[in-house]
Order: sequence, then C-alpha cells, then structure tokens
Amino acid sequence: MSSMDRSSLGWILLSALVVGCGGSDGPADAGAMDASDGSTPVVVPALQVGLPDAVDPAGIDPVSASPAATACVGIATAPVGGDPVDFNLVITEFRDDTPTEGLCVKFFADNAPTVDACDPATNPSTDFLTDATGAIAVSSLAGAWYSYRVFPQPGPTPSLQIVGSIQVNEPAPSTSGANAPGNSVSKSTLNLIPTVLGFPQAPGTALIAGTVEDCDGSSVFGATTRVFLEDGTLVTEGEAAGAPHYRFFDGEDFPRAEQQWTHTDGLYAVANVPVPSEGVRALIGVYGKLSADAEPTLVGCEEARLFADTVTIANVGPLRADGPTCPAF
Repeated sequence: MSSMDRSSLGWILLSALVVGCGGSDGPADAGAMDASDGSTPVVVPALQVGLPDAVDPAGIDPVSASPAATACVGIATAPVGGDPVDFNLVITEFRDDTPTEGLCVKFFADNAPTVDACDPATNPSTDFLTDATGAIAVSSLAGAWYSYRVFPQPGPTPSLQIVGSIQVNEPAPSTSGANAPGNSVSKSTLNLIPTVLGFPQAPGTALIAGTVEDCDGSSVFGATTRVFLEDGTLVTEGEAAGAPHYRFFDGEDFPRAEQQWTHTDGLYAVANVPVPSEGVRALIGVYGKLSADAEPTLVGCEEARLFADTVTIANVGPLRADGPTCPAF
C-alpha cells in the first residue's frame, strides 16, 4: 500500500473542513447507494481507476477508465514483515517541508497506536525527540506496517507551533539505513482553513483523511466511506459548521464539495468527528460496486485511533481477511 503524498495531504487538511452538503446526483447510468451518513441516496459508478473526465467534473475519463483491481477483496492480508530494519523516520511540515527539532514522536512498530503520553525518558525504545533534521531513529520489520504519532508542541508563532497528528498503516523500508518521510502539521496550516474558507475545525474533534486503494495499490474512483466509533456509533453528516462532514475530491487532489464518492485521486476526508478526551478507536468502512451490475458492498475496512484536535491519516486498501470488521453496506 502506498503512502499518501504530501500535496494530497495538504489539500485534505485545507479542504476536509469545507462545509457545503449539496451535490450532484452523479451520472445517470450509475447505480444507487446510500450516502456515507446512511441518510440520502446518492448515485455512484462501479469501482474504477483512470484519469478525470475533462467534461464531467464528477466523472472518470471513459478512454482511460478500467475496472479497479478487486480480486483480492476479502482475502487480502496485511504485509508480512521480513527481517528487522533500522531506518530514519524524517518528519517535516508537509506544506513547506520544514523540520522541527524536539518534537515528541511515539513510534508503534506493531502498527497499534496507544493512548499513552510521549515520554522519551521513560520509554526510550518507542518515544523519541526529533533532531535538527526532523529525524528519529527507529526499528521495525522490513515491509511491515507501522504507525507514529506526533504530539503537539508550542511555538512562538503559528508556523512554529505543531498540532497533533497520527499516521497508520505505513510500510517500513525494505533495507536498513533508509530515510522514510513523515508528516507534521503546523498551526499556521490549520489557520489557513478559516482564512481561505471561513470554516475552522471544531475544537475537541478529530479529522480523518486518506486514500482508497485497490489490490494493485492504485487510487480508486467510485467508493464512499463511513466512519464508526468503537461503540458502533455511525458518524453522520451534519448541517452545522461544527458537525461532522464527509468530503471527497476532484481527481486532481483538489477539494470539490459536490463530489459524493472518491474521484480518480482516491482521496476521502471526514472532519469534526467527536471524540472523548482520552481518544477513541474508529472503523473506516469503504463501500462500492465491484461491477456495474453489482450491488454496493463493503470493499475495505481499517481501524484507526482518533484523538481530539488531531489529524489521523489512514489509507484504506482492499478488505482484509485478517483485518477489522466493519458493518455491511
């Protein structure tokens, strides 16, 4: 599974919080399924990969379009780790690539984030402070998934103030000595949201964002998402600015409030998810049609840990036999 690139993450953070629930019903020949909040039927096509349609902003270019690779749906498994590898996780602010020295980062080699605070003195094998280049030296199994959490750090200016973020299901390098890119998010980046769009993140909520991918690791067009908290509560679309909102993009990593399924960039985002102060586990369900004549079904499900005032990055690939269980469509 490929990692989300930095430009995509940037647009997600700048646009996932955009309010505006209206939208197109999609192409007339597509099949119907529920909205991500389970309330209003929307119309989506079969799962595909390709390029954006130059004529229909919501569509896929029919010349480049091909069915998404879905043969592994339901039988895929998480990557099996190889030998132990030592590598540098280099964390920089995604918008300007600036490193921040002294960031407290908790590294989860087992890809299982915990609620514990970051304390390098007490937990030197998992908790680290970034150096002047933003790097921490970590160990994992080659090719296996890991997670990391960047803890907030105050600063004299918004550009030097780091907010909380967490990234899951990241593949470790295949060999020792490699540099793996990581992301931090500055307060100035979040401040762009009300400046540009007039819609700040609701305090005490979480933001989830990522890419939907098929069995080949390609970004998927035509999928919708639903988020469930660990108690089974479905996070539903709201009308107020501070309520949860599901968002998709336009195939060029740019926000489009009218888009009601993943475009060719595969990007999704869910803003203003309510979470308790100690955080909460959530399930991210992905739903779509395996063929034009098929009924919509669950095609992906991953678990993520959410924390208040924290951005969670979670890419979702095909439904795994060894993965968590999301509710059926």
